[in-house]
Amino acid sequence: MARNGKPTRDKILAESKTLVLENGFAGTSVDQILERSKITKGAFFYHFKSKADLARTLIEDFSSEDLADLDNALKETEALNGDPLQRLLKFTQRYIDMMATLESPYPGCLYASYIYEPSQFSDDIKEKISSSILTWRKELAVMLDETQKTHRMKIPTDKESLADQFTVILEGAFVVSKALNEPQLTAHQLKHYKNYLELLFEKRA
Repeated sequence: MARNGKPTRDKILAESKTLVLENGFAGTSVDQILERSKITKGAFFYHFKSKADLARTLIEDFSSEDLADLDNALKETEALNGDPLQRLLKFTQRYIDMMATLESPYPGCLYASYIYEPSQFSDDIKEKISSSILTWRKELAVMLDETQKTHRMKIPTDKESLADQFTVILEGAFVVSKALNEPQLTAHQLKHYKNYLELLFEKRA
């Protein structure tokens, strides 16, 4: 009977992700991954042809999880389609609540880690990151567009830029939170975003 290698593969991916977030991709060696995962070099190369192969798998898995979470957030707020502003606010609150539970700073984002070291990665990996971020922009812009149909914007605002601000806040807050060792910082920054949305749109009469 063939041995199930999934637990080993998953362990390699989990420990590699942690190391990359701690040290960057260039600063993470296969030997470090072997030591952290407590596996042999043969086991590593059984699952991944090279470090570049690992990099591609890491970002593909991270992107899949990231977009699955976005999809879940959209489904969880779908019942509020009749009131798009409340849906947008509940969507944002979901992430505020998530970040408010942190007892230590969020470890970071692989998108940022990879973008900081562009020479380490192939164009298809960079395109995967761009595609994922653009998906967030698209979905948030759709919610903002629906909100504008029923709630007038008090200040003319570019919807795509406002959609991007959600991602910008998260990415920037992860960095500042780690630098200051303030776990709640990300949640607080998202609260500012939510407050801005409430101030930006006129409430229904």
